[in-house]
Amino acid sequence: MVSDYEVDKKVNADHVATPRWVVESIYELINVESFSNIWLPFNNYDSEFKLKAEELKLQYKATHIFDDCGNDFFKTVPPVGCDLMISNPPFSIQNAIIEKSFDLIERKQIKSFALLLPLATLETKTQGDIFEKYSDQLSIIIFKKRIKFIGHTTNFNRGCCWIYYNIDELKNQPLNWI
Repeated sequence: MVSDYEVDKKVNADHVATPRWVVESIYELINVESFSNIWLPFNNYDSEFKLKAEELKLQYKATHIFDDCGNDFFKTVPPVGCDLMISNPPFSIQNAIIEKSFDLIERKQIKSFALLLPLATLETKTQGDIFEKYSDQLSIIIFKKRIKFIGHTTNFNRGCCWIYYNIDELKNQPLNWI
């Protein structure tokens, strides 16, 4: 019997897997091992974010709408003491995810976050206004090449960037390219 998760991987345009090299590069850039309690809110058992976290023996909690508890990002409470939320969220609902991420910061439920998003995220007034409001701790890393995401039968190559908030390793580097 095929699980709902396996079906979703085949039909949902938002269900794409981040390549290993992207995860490894970001973990190194932000010194992920310096964080003591990480939340991976869009990651199921086969996520490279989760697999690399296990290899590094990081303290993390991975949640996903398809996990045994049906952990919806918008309803799930982050782990207590979460000092980093990191993931590749569904692009189609990125505005709501960005707003919720900053809300979690405001409510002190997370200390920092790193979100892999399409480069076009930087082109909207809505996001521009939000990013401007939080520019004191915001950093952006832009990929010099498109990312070929895993898991689709059609090409899914996107220009992407990391949007970071309150990451010590990047505080004096508001804009970078990798």
